[in-house]
Amino acid sequence: MRLLTLLLGCATAASAQDRIDYAVKDQDTLYMLHYEPQGTPNGMTIMHVHGGGFSGGSPEGDKAFASSMQERGYNVFSISYRLFLKGSDFGCGTTTPVKLKAISTAVEDVADAAKFLLEKGRELKVDTSKLYLSGSSAGAEAILHLLYNPFAASDPARYDYFTKRQRFRGALVFAGGLVDINPVQPANWVPTLFMHGTADELVPFGTAAHRFCHADQPGWMIMFGDKTIYDTGRKMQKDAILYTYVGRGHEVSGYMNREAGKIHDFLQKVNAGKKIGATQIMVPKGK
Repeated sequence: MRLLTLLLGCATAASAQDRIDYAVKDQDTLYMLHYEPQGTPNGMTIMHVHGGGFSGGSPEGDKAFASSMQERGYNVFSISYRLFLKGSDFGCGTTTPVKLKAISTAVEDVADAAKFLLEKGRELKVDTSKLYLSGSSAGAEAILHLLYNPFAASDPARYDYFTKRQRFRGALVFAGGLVDINPVQPANWVPTLFMHGTADELVPFGTAAHRFCHADQPGWMIMFGDKTIYDTGRKMQKDAILYTYVGRGHEVSGYMNREAGKIHDFLQKVNAGKKIGATQIMVPKGK
């Protein structure tokens, strides 16, 4: 992997960001947008991964979230990754092996971006003991599969860095899921804030077929949604908060743009070392 020179600007106003190229893969230049903390920095760094069904989306699309956290003193990096399904889709007509390849490709890039931040921590003002992962929809799936990695054995040169030691302080998951719940273990759990709608039509809230495909369709595969992951953590007596949006669909994957207060409160508690426990918070439809 060829690392590119940091392209750091001189932006100072809130919402301004610098572009940093972190890798070139398959002729794609992968980059992250850096939002430096405004006001008094709180010492925490968020690495955010956008959604888009592994076929679209970009870091620029999540500017509102990054800016809202930047204004609260967070050091934010919003990353790009290879879109394996660009020109296609993540639906029931796409075969399961291709879907898994789309996920694993994104996980590779998320891992490499995280390692880049951890290794460049000093010059990017990243406190490596206070690094949080964040992801929406496909991005949420990507970060969950890095935290609880079913692909780790296939690429030890890349993933041993993460599996032999937990590198993240916590996670923010907006409508995510896993293809395998077995890697979720007490030793690798991180405090997590989940947000998911009970009527999500794309990523199941609990355990169900991805996109609710039928078993005779090419893209059928089981996915373990945020409720199942939360319940697994709860049974292990781990710290987690699940905001359950009753009757709402996949639009909850974008709720990081409207729930900055809840996110900030969670991160402050985790960073202070407070015991959160496992709490499910029901949010009625219309609120």
